[in-house]
Amino acid sequence: MTQLNSPPRVSIGIPVYNGSQFLPDALEALLAQTFTDFEILISDNASTDDTEAISRRYAAQDQRIRYERLAINEGAVNNFNRLVALSQGEYFKWAAADDVCLPQFLETLVTVLDQRPDIAWCHCCTVKIDGAGRRLDANDPASEGLADTTQAGMPRMDHAAESPAQRFRGVLLGTSWCADSYGLFRREILTQTALFPQCYGAEKVMLGEMALRGKYFEVPKILFLQRVHGQASGNFETSQKQRKYVLGNKRVGWASFDRLRLLIAHCRSVRRTPLTWQQRVWSYLYIMQYVCQFRKWRYTISTLLTGRSMKGARVGKAEVQSKEHQTLPQSENR
Repeated sequence: MTQLNSPPRVSIGIPVYNGSQFLPDALEALLAQTFTDFEILISDNASTDDTEAISRRYAAQDQRIRYERLAINEGAVNNFNRLVALSQGEYFKWAAADDVCLPQFLETLVTVLDQRPDIAWCHCCTVKIDGAGRRLDANDPASEGLADTTQAGMPRMDHAAESPAQRFRGVLLGTSWCADSYGLFRREILTQTALFPQCYGAEKVMLGEMALRGKYFEVPKILFLQRVHGQASGNFETSQKQRKYVLGNKRVGWASFDRLRLLIAHCRSVRRTPLTWQQRVWSYLYIMQYVCQFRKWRYTISTLLTGRSMKGARVGKAEVQSKEHQTLPQSENR
């Protein structure tokens, strides 16, 4: 049994709700890391499956693992955010209960942050796997958009730019996958942000504020396997399900429309971050560019009229065009 004698260098937070199917794989992968100075914090959002039993079994075997169970489902956002407050490490990582980190994941990313004090957070290249752990083949038409990819989320030059506004632009106008939120963060910088706001797609807001505060680095190695499966939150096809996932049993206030909540959160990130006036102006201009992505408006309007999520709106459109060419459901994997 491993003992914790001092605060660990890395804290790994696992927010989980009914994750028993893949949680053992995720834990085994973390415990197999070549870098071992870490703690694992499991925050169970009142699961009704075997998540509690699995977590307690692993916690009994390794004292680096701490399990906490919430009495009620407080929603994914609160569950993600509370893990940062519970952590002790110099570096912090969120880990999904269904993804897999390869053995050198932590060692490689810790080395980057140790050697590069100018880097605020880092991640690696990612491939996507299915529920059975099989890698999705980029040549398979059924896995279009799901397979081998570098999940930086925006051009590396923007991530590493000296200009905070340019890095912020990279997040706003980059990919929607946001696998970068499962990278390794300097906890000191992460705690200066507002973390995840109470809306679906909140990871992009958090990454945007991190980009305003520091540089990102992507390790050009595949060390992270992101699982795509039917129960992942990225598959929710109604805005009601998305809000239930984000907020749990809490009711939504006046700004229940997530696109508006995201816009407000991005503006608050710019206002809250210490920037020169020039950088602040450029950041707001990039928010306007983000708003003016007109190709997305028809999906946004559809969510208001039908109650379907943006994914649901796209699926509906595809079903009308052709019922023969079905693709695997996209997943932001939470």
